[in-house]
Amino acid sequence: MHKLKIAICDDCEDYRQRFVAYLVAHKAQDMEVEAFSVPEIFGEALEHQKFDAVILGRGFEELVSVVSARQQPCVWLKDTMPNLVAEEDCCNMEEWVSEIFRYQSVEKVLHEVQVLAGRNRGETIKTVYPGTRLEVIGICSPVRHEMQFPFSIVFSAELAKRKKVLYVNLMEHSGFLEIFELAGGFDMGDIVLRLRNHRLISESFLRSVYEMEGVFYIPPFSNPKDLHGLTLSDYLSFLEFLEEHTDFEAIVIDFGEGLMEFAEMLERCTTIYSLIRSGYFYECQTRCYIEYLKSVLGDEFTARMRFKDVPFSAKHIRGGSGVLKQLLWSEFGDYVRSCLAGEFYADK
Repeated sequence: MHKLKIAICDDCEDYRQRFVAYLVAHKAQDMEVEAFSVPEIFGEALEHQKFDAVILGRGFEELVSVVSARQQPCVWLKDTMPNLVAEEDCCNMEEWVSEIFRYQSVEKVLHEVQVLAGRNRGETIKTVYPGTRLEVIGICSPVRHEMQFPFSIVFSAELAKRKKVLYVNLMEHSGFLEIFELAGGFDMGDIVLRLRNHRLISESFLRSVYEMEGVFYIPPFSNPKDLHGLTLSDYLSFLEFLEEHTDFEAIVIDFGEGLMEFAEMLERCTTIYSLIRSGYFYECQTRCYIEYLKSVLGDEFTARMRFKDVPFSAKHIRGGSGVLKQLLWSEFGDYVRSCLAGEFYADK
């Protein structure tokens, strides 16, 4: 993986040091940073170095045109909110410059850096070869298993060791961003709206994609009405966009309740994991679920289903930093890995 080389330029020492400290603590494997406090010294560095992205803050405003003229991706930190036009896909900005508000989390600023650097390296566009297709993995639970969401996240993290994975959560009020203390701006609702209006392009898609421990994710629908309004056409258009315009090899979809065409959406999945529980009450619910899917999709569809009786509870999950690592290196994480053994890790 290419390590991004970043320059942070700002005459405010506190701001500059906070940026560098965050990068060293959280992004050392993905980025290397060089800090500048004097415009003249940075100007000299530009003569001899090539940066993947440059962050220009206070005292460096006059260098924005210089950096963009050299075709260096540049994030310009502004003290006031930049004026946004209705269509964020173009933003009326120069090709190499993105203007953003400086007073927000470092993670959000870095996300913009990654979007701009990735766009100008062309990393998000892939060549589509005949016969290639996106692996679509659905995870659901006819018994509303409380560990479905944690199972899906651990599953995605393990799969991401072998493939480029996108995780999408289609649940009501999942708490995804809060649980894992993640950044989020544009969400699935924004993507679906752009798809319906035929306005989704790679740059606007990238602004909705974030990364956590090797797993790429899109923030879930913030409005349950938008989630329940998701149609089969929206769903298929989204998968088609991923296949044609991104280099994701697999998508893990966490299915919730209330989707209008749930069975038809499952039909597009190459594999479906269904989390169940033992006991008469749960077994009755599971049988109803299976009979419904058979009535819509046919008996042969069940060959793609994997039923997992998950003997764990979410009550032992604790908040704070490192929730994903807590899950990965627990007995539950071992259980998920055992479920996947032989299915995704065998050499082909």
